[in-house]
Amino acid sequence: MKKWTKKEENYLRDNASQTNADIGQVLERSEDSVARKRRRLGVDTPEPIIDDVINASIKKENEKHLKKTIDVLTRELISTKNERDSFLGVGDVETYKIETKTKSDNRSLATAITLASDWHIEENVKSSQVNGLNSFNINIAKERAEQYFRVVSKLIDVHNKEYQIDVLILALLGDFISGSIHDDLKESNVIQPTEAIWEAQKLIASGIEYLLENTKVDLVIPCSSGNHGRMTDKQRTSTEYGNSLEILMYRQLEKYFKNEKRVKFVINDSYLTYVKVFNYTCRFHHGHALRYAGGIGGLFIPAYKAISQWNKQTYSDWDFFGHFHQLKDGANFISNGSLIGFNAYAVKIKADYEKPKQFFGIIDEQRGLEVTRKITL
Repeated sequence: MKKWTKKEENYLRDNASQTNADIGQVLERSEDSVARKRRRLGVDTPEPIIDDVINASIKKENEKHLKKTIDVLTRELISTKNERDSFLGVGDVETYKIETKTKSDNRSLATAITLASDWHIEENVKSSQVNGLNSFNINIAKERAEQYFRVVSKLIDVHNKEYQIDVLILALLGDFISGSIHDDLKESNVIQPTEAIWEAQKLIASGIEYLLENTKVDLVIPCSSGNHGRMTDKQRTSTEYGNSLEILMYRQLEKYFKNEKRVKFVINDSYLTYVKVFNYTCRFHHGHALRYAGGIGGLFIPAYKAISQWNKQTYSDWDFFGHFHQLKDGANFISNGSLIGFNAYAVKIKADYEKPKQFFGIIDEQRGLEVTRKITL
C-alpha cells in the first residue's frame, strides 16, 4: 500500500470540507483510503449538503419507478405476444380452387355509349376573357375532337376485357356550331354558320371512320338538333328540325355512310329520340327544352321534373342530353359536358367552372348503366 506523504496529509487537512471522493481524485487515492486517513488524523468528515441528499434520494426513487415501469411493460409485451401467437395459431386455413373460365364465358354482354355535344367549333375563346382558365379556336376544336374519338376507341378496348361490347351508341346531341343566333356571336365567330357546319361535319365523319377502323363495334347514332344550329332568330317548336343546319348535317352523314353496314343513324322530327338497348329504353335530346335558371338544386330539379312528365308518355330508363356544358350524373339522367369548355358567357351567368368533357358509359345487359366515365379533353 502506498504510504501517505506529509504533503498529502496537509492537503487533506487543508481541504477537510471536501468529500473523500473529491480528495481521492486529486491525490489519486481511493475513497476508503482517504476515509481511513481522516480517522487517523482526526479530521472530521464533512456533513452532506442537503441538496445533494435530496437529489440522491430523487434519483434513487426515479430509478425504482423506472425499473417498475419496465417490469410492467415487459409483462404486457409478453402477454400481447402470447395472445398474438395464440390467435395466429387457431386452426388451419382452408381454401378451395376457383376454376378459371374462358374469356367469352367470363364477359357479360354490354353496349358502350358516348355523348358528343356542345362543340361550338367556330367560337373563339380568348384566355384573357376567362382569367386564363381556357382558350379555344377552330384549331383547338379539331385537336379536342380528334382526341375525343381516340379516347372513345381506347375505352372500348379497355372495357372489352370485362364486357363483350358489340355496339357503340354515338349520340350526336347538337350545338356542334355556335351559329349566329346572338349579335356577339355574329361578331366573334371566326367563320359563318354554313362554313362551320361543313367543318363540324368533317370532324364527325372523320371520327366515325376512325372508330370503324380501330374498333369492331357497330355504331348506332341517334341525332338531336341543338338550339345554336338554327337558321332563325327565335327557337321554333314544330318546325325546329326544318330550320336546323345540324339536321342537314346528319342527313349528309347518313348518306355518306349509307353503304357501311356497321353504321345506323337514328334521325326523326321529334325533339325526343328513343333507342332500345337490351330491355332498357334510352331517351336522347339536346336539353334546351329543360327550363333551368340557376335555382337551388341546380340542374337536377328541372331535369327530374321534365323526365317525370315525359315518362308519363313513354318511359325511359335514362335521359341523355347536353346544352348545359356540365357533365352530371343524376342516376336516371346524364347531362353531357362540352368540347369548347369555359367561355365568357359562362363567366357572365356565374356557371360552375368545368374543363372540356364528354361522356362515356357502359350499359350492361343485366345490370344497366354500370360504368359512367368522363372524357376530359
